[in-house]
Amino acid sequence: MACQGQVFRPRHRGGYPINTPSPLKACWAFEFRDQKSSQHQIVTMSSSSAVLAASIGSAILYGTLVRSRPSRWRMVVKTASTAMLSAATAMRGGSLLLVGALALGATGDAFLAWDDEASFLRGLGSFLVAHILYIAAFVQHDSDGLNLEVLLSGWRAVAAGALALLAPAMIASLLPRIGRELRPPVVVYSLTIFVMALAALTLDSSQVITGAIMFTGSDSILAADRFLVSPTASYRPWMQHAVWVFYYVGQLLIAMGFLSLEVDAP
Repeated sequence: MACQGQVFRPRHRGGYPINTPSPLKACWAFEFRDQKSSQHQIVTMSSSSAVLAASIGSAILYGTLVRSRPSRWRMVVKTASTAMLSAATAMRGGSLLLVGALALGATGDAFLAWDDEASFLRGLGSFLVAHILYIAAFVQHDSDGLNLEVLLSGWRAVAAGALALLAPAMIASLLPRIGRELRPPVVVYSLTIFVMALAALTLDSSQVITGAIMFTGSDSILAADRFLVSPTASYRPWMQHAVWVFYYVGQLLIAMGFLSLEVDAP
């Protein structure tokens, strides 16, 4: 122990005043609190790892239900995967913006587990706010805000250019195929996720960047599957499984990558 071998002398002949702990006792008390804090951190990490493992297990289970008919069980399994990811992130000290974005993702998952248009719009709204929270978290992490100098350099500029082409291309493809009432929310959502991906490209985290690009890819495939591809197309099953894999892995990478950035932040 750090307190061993230390010699403490009284401040005056009469010793320490009554009810005043000696420096040796104070040192031991400090070490005890430090040990308790370390034990608490270990328990928290173990608990969050268990929740994270349950989240991954739920995501794998939902992968077997992707093409099954909508049901409450299917909705619960889908929602649980992202909800537990949000919980694990909160247990590890994630920011409110990050935890909130993941929680809204779980809400969106619950709505999108159903096929009707009202549920689709509610899910779209949930994910729209989630992306806004992601943008706020990414911009807030850098004291300079959205760093355009980083965004426009090297491979990031290539990725940003590809996203800049994808967003208007998807919007132009979707607008003739969707109802008039869906056009404004779809356009706003498409532009928002585009900005989210651009904001991720300014961060010094390959995990967050990869996750944001996978999330964007997932939504692009989902939009194509829902509005552009024939219901009888033979490759639709692969598209639907790709939507889920890209989405969940993307959320997982964003969560774990941004947590690492927050831990390493000065």
